[in-house]
Amino acid sequence: MLDPSIKAVLFDFDGTFGDTAPDLVNAANYIFTKYHKDRLDFNSGRQIASDGVKAFLNQRFDESEYDYKELFDQFIDYYEQHSNDNFQLFDGIKKLIGYFDKNKILWGIVTNKSRRLTEKLLKLNDMYNRCSIIVCGDDGLKLKPCPDPLLYALKFLGIKNNEALYLGDGHRDIMSAKNANIKSILVTYGYLKQDDNYHSWGADFIINHPIELIKN
Repeated sequence: MLDPSIKAVLFDFDGTFGDTAPDLVNAANYIFTKYHKDRLDFNSGRQIASDGVKAFLNQRFDESEYDYKELFDQFIDYYEQHSNDNFQLFDGIKKLIGYFDKNKILWGIVTNKSRRLTEKLLKLNDMYNRCSIIVCGDDGLKLKPCPDPLLYALKFLGIKNNEALYLGDGHRDIMSAKNANIKSILVTYGYLKQDDNYHSWGADFIINHPIELIKN
């Protein structure tokens, strides 16, 4: 899968590079409890962990009845304080990055997550100085599934479309890669929903563990 023509591997963050779901669900339940709403069970929360804060708020609030900006800010304030309480890189990611470092393969993050939170978690887990590019949701580019973030990363790295791979756990990730004419890899260990018909998304490859990327 990782043939000699590949010079760069790009990752989505939530659900692909790192497991942010526990702390996101905890942040949601903090808000729900504060407003006397029912708590969200972890399995339900995990399935929407890649969909952004609004997806969590929509579980218990009606946007026509609540100030979503205020709720969003409260959610992010709590999450930022607790974003590394339970965060872990997915099993196999450290080994994979070690392989990239050893073989001089560039790698980076392309995510809709904010730069502040993405960089914080990368720094706390000794990954920030090892990656070659970080493109985030608040960098002023159109968000995935638009191809712009991936195309920006390729231009920054000086890499051609056919020299890169993009790994993601959601439909928008695969769409973004296809729109950018980059080979896409769907990871099943992330935050897929129970009813996701992911075999129909058109990913070039599907893997169940990061290390499958470098297995012959």
